[in-house]
Amino acid sequence: MKNIYEVSVMLGGSFPKKIPKGKLWCGVDKGALYLIENNINPILSCGDFDSVEEKEKIQIKNNSQYFFEKHSQYLTDTDFSLRCIIKLFPSVKEINIYGATGNRLDHFFGNILLLNNNQYRNIVLKIIDDNNIITLAQKGKNIFIPKNDFKYFSIVPIYENTVITIKNAKYEAEDLKLTSHRPNATSNEFTDNKNIEINTNKNILVIYSRD
Repeated sequence: MKNIYEVSVMLGGSFPKKIPKGKLWCGVDKGALYLIENNINPILSCGDFDSVEEKEKIQIKNNSQYFFEKHSQYLTDTDFSLRCIIKLFPSVKEINIYGATGNRLDHFFGNILLLNNNQYRNIVLKIIDDNNIITLAQKGKNIFIPKNDFKYFSIVPIYENTVITIKNAKYEAEDLKLTSHRPNATSNEFTDNKNIEINTNKNILVIYSRD
């Protein structure tokens, strides 16, 4: 198979109002069924499939190019899917994750933790829903480009003693120490369609948001 650099994943949380077209899709558990019901055959389907009926699992398998079933709870379905993608497509550089937010906060926080998993440090992971894009800025200099309709830009620390510098945003900062007990780098904004530059001494979460 030719080199594949970007894959989109559909989990079983809150599904997007519109499925982005022209993507190479991996379906995870109920997310795979959702793709198929919307006339998208995943290149890969995986998970423990405990959220679908047996006949639906067979339907998923028959409509997927690759199918991997998880028989252990050592990994979450999301973690399992990322490992399957990397194994199948070692050239992948970006993985966009949909259906990762919703009613199950335990699943949501588990998915957030994967963004900072060292195993995926060479891949840009993004959690995307209808109002937010969540990704990781790694230690050093990072550039974030404006995105249509995503006005707000927030930073959330992962580690203690995180210090950042923000340039080209509505609210700039020099050597700002982030706190873990209260937000002090949220609700910033893009301005004049400029790229925002962030220098950080430790990995941080970055969130694009819109109302």
